[in-house]
Amino acid sequence: MIYRSNRLFAPRALSIATGLATVLILSCIAPVQTFAASSAWSETEGGRIRITALEPSEDGSIRAVLDVDLLPGWKTYWRDPGEAGVPPSLEFDGSTNIKDAVIHFPAPERIKDDYSTWAGYTYPVAFPLTLSQDNAGTASTLEANVFLGLCQSICIPFQTSFVVTIDPKTPANAFEKRLVHKAFMALPEQPGKGFDIVSAALDKDDARLTLAIALPDGAKEAELFVTGPAGWYFETPRLISQTNNIATFDSAIDVSEDAAPLSVNGIRVLVKASGRSMETELSHP
Repeated sequence: MIYRSNRLFAPRALSIATGLATVLILSCIAPVQTFAASSAWSETEGGRIRITALEPSEDGSIRAVLDVDLLPGWKTYWRDPGEAGVPPSLEFDGSTNIKDAVIHFPAPERIKDDYSTWAGYTYPVAFPLTLSQDNAGTASTLEANVFLGLCQSICIPFQTSFVVTIDPKTPANAFEKRLVHKAFMALPEQPGKGFDIVSAALDKDDARLTLAIALPDGAKEAELFVTGPAGWYFETPRLISQTNNIATFDSAIDVSEDAAPLSVNGIRVLVKASGRSMETELSHP
């Protein structure tokens, strides 16, 4: 298997209630071979998805996107949904001249429904993909198996496949190039001066994480999203205080019986403030 995900945990089971029962519908569509930069749309109730890939660069890197076009009122999940849900999952086992693939996630929203609070998207979203070739600058065949959840009052686990030939002799058009560029530009920024982690600490029982974060000047109320290693689950972070551009959060932690020991290293945090977002992995000084 070439790819799992760049998420650092095993998500909880999908759990969306619908009053009397949960309704699950599985939609499978046979892969369609295409030689264009974009695959055909694969459609289901609630939306449609496709893959757009740019031609390979000389160093063998390929930029692509998983384009999720949601219908109004429908939602999909972030890398770590939280209390309920499953994140997008892609596998590239059947691909040729592809040795590695990583999915990236734009900053999510905090979504509250009648049953849970979770992290995801309520609007069409493009997930950037970074691919690496074995033989740089030559043609590749991308065979992608995609699984994601689309939710309204019910959740539809949607499974489909794409086969796209990525060839330096078949360049993407201007629209496709702009789509991929905008998707990568929408990703959270790296920490920097005035937008960074000030401190991070676990309590002695590994039951709570406390974070202090430097925010941009004039930032209004900040929002925090946390993911951790497999078996560790962070409850929705609580804003304790926000003064002098420093926001302090804490988050209670749940743990499964087979989880490895937890440390600050390996915990990822994403912060939203004043229309900006920043994401980083924590580490001890």
